Amino acid sequence: MGWRSLRLGLLIGLGWGLACTPPGGAVPSAPGSPTRPAAPPASPSPTVSPSPSPTPRPAPSPTLAGPPTLLPFTPPPGFDPAVYPPPTPAAPNVQLTYAAACPNLSGTEMSPPPTPEEVLPLLHALASADAQRRQQATDPAFWPLLQGIRLEEAPGPEQLMPPRPAKESPYGELLGNGCGEAVMARTWWVEVCPGPCANPQAARMEALKRHVYVIRRQGHWLIWALR
Repeated sequence: MGWRSLRLGLLIGLGWGLACTPPGGAVPSAPGSPTRPAAPPASPSPTVSPSPSPTPRPAPSPTLAGPPTLLPFTPPPGFDPAVYPPPTPAAPNVQLTYAAACPNLSGTEMSPPPTPEEVLPLLHALASADAQRRQQATDPAFWPLLQGIRLEEAPGPEQLMPPRPAKESPYGELLGNGCGEAVMARTWWVEVCPGPCANPQAARMEALKRHVYVIRRQGHWLIWALR
């Protein structure tokens, strides 16, 4: 009788324990113990779509610069057209700076260098207030610059350096690029010192010197470029 009672109690206890076990076999946590929240389901990784490649733009067509144009030219009354022919434009993309254009080769001469007696009247004319006199001393290639350039005073013969070929001057390369070798071969360069050129101090004042470029046409010396 005692053995049967013990066996019956074990069976009842085992059945009670199975009844208290939750579905899935999870063991309930003890009272007061923290409950760990369940991890949220992982979100699917975003799908990165490749960005469309930019459409290449067509390259612009190159713009070809044409030769510079000059205004219509008519010599003033009393000016011999053979001595004052219309100037010619400089080469494309060359800014002469010290002249407005290139001298016309018509009537020009391959001559010996000018003498001081031939250069001084030209410089005295540039120091004059007489507009016609200033035009007569210069080539039409220089006329557009006459209004903005006037010598402060007429130099003396002691302020002139001996004439040299224009290609030897500091600005010979620029002028040659714009006007060509034929013009430079006919051009002479004269330096004008701010004082007597025999004075070493005056001869070294490069910033105060004048650089004059002259050409001979029909027996007349004319200034066509000046710095």
